[in-house]
Amino acid sequence: MPERNAVRDEANDESSAVESVEERPLPPGIGENIEALFGTDERPETVGAWVEAVAAAFDDDWPPAVADLCHDDEGRHRAETDDRSYRFVCVLDAVMLPFLTGESVEVRSEGPETGETVTSRVSRSDIETDPEDAVLSFGVASVDSDADPTPRRTYESLCPYVHAFPDEDAYRRWNDRTDAPTTALPLSEGFELARALIRA
Repeated sequence: MPERNAVRDEANDESSAVESVEERPLPPGIGENIEALFGTDERPETVGAWVEAVAAAFDDDWPPAVADLCHDDEGRHRAETDDRSYRFVCVLDAVMLPFLTGESVEVRSEGPETGETVTSRVSRSDIETDPEDAVLSFGVASVDSDADPTPRRTYESLCPYVHAFPDEDAYRRWNDRTDAPTTALPLSEGFELARALIRA
């Protein structure tokens, strides 16, 4: 799918000049699906605009409680605190946990393509990943723009496309087979994204 990859690569090239994850440009396909999902007045062009759309859509129900996250007993992303264990469909939910619980979290993510494992140690102040060049995918499925942006609909549209990969090549192999527009960012920026979502 060279056209979609070219769009993604262009967005990634532009992101090298930004100072924060919120300034990172979104590929048009992702922006269009976010516009349809949340009913925004215009297509979001940056990650920060997506964060604002999420917060506006859920209003008083944002940020979420731990119980509201995308839990799944078979989820690829396992997060462990000192006394609790969680499994999520979306790796971003696992990275958000320290901001919701105040506890550091050990995250083990299995890639959707090969099952390769990415491990992360996440606190409220930083993230350490192994491997260091691990990336996070971000994508949004096409949706009916006439439906309300309920939490369930939002999770169903986003969570299947937010994973951790050991490197860019592993992400690209998965992206070539997935059914929604996606982009990739360093997992360290995923930490900044989680913090921005909680603060929104």
